[in-house]
Order: sequence, then structure tokens, then C-alpha cells
Amino acid sequence: MDSDDRSMQDLKPTVWIGKQGCSGTMIEEIASQLKKRKLIKVKWLQNAEVDPAAVAAEANAILVGVRGRTMILAEKGRTPPKTPAKSPGTARSRVIGKLKPVKKKE
Repeated sequence: MDSDDRSMQDLKPTVWIGKQGCSGTMIEEIASQLKKRKLIKVKWLQNAEVDPAAVAAEANAILVGVRGRTMILAEKGRTPPKTPAKSPGTARSRVIGKLKPVKKKE
């Protein structure tokens, strides 16, 4: 695991978006925190409608990544940390059972 990837995992959420959604006040808070920190982690509730790309654009930030209901934002002008590219050959899968062909009923 890359050290940048580990630091993003260890990053604690500093902004929580509630059921009201992402208001103008929330965007201002995200922008002010980005001025103080290199990266911030934003989480939102399951029933909140949040578009991470729109939030990043409104806050004048770079959307580094999204996983589930969590996004990482970086201040524009700073280079976001590199996330390692995953090649298709590195994915692991396990076979639970063999599939049997389905016979069509006539």
C-alpha cells in the first residue's frame, strides 16, 4: 500500500453533511478548511443527496477520490496525492462453486 493511500485512510472526516444536504454555508466551511489543510475528508449521511463533483466545483477544490459516502478534497493549486493505478491482473477472486448450465424448458 502506498504511503499516500495510507494517509488518506488515516485522515479523519472534518466535515459531515447532514440530511439538509450541502448548503452554501457547508461549501464555505469546506473552502475555509481547504485553506488550512492539505486534504480534507467529507462524509455525508445515507439519506443526503450529495454530488461529490458538484461540491468540489462549488468549493473550488480538486476531487481526489470518492468511496461510498466519503470524498477526499484537495485545494486547487496543490497537486493531489497520486493514487496507484490498479491493473486488472492484480484483482483476486475466489471460486465458491462451479456453475451448472441452465437447461431451457421446451
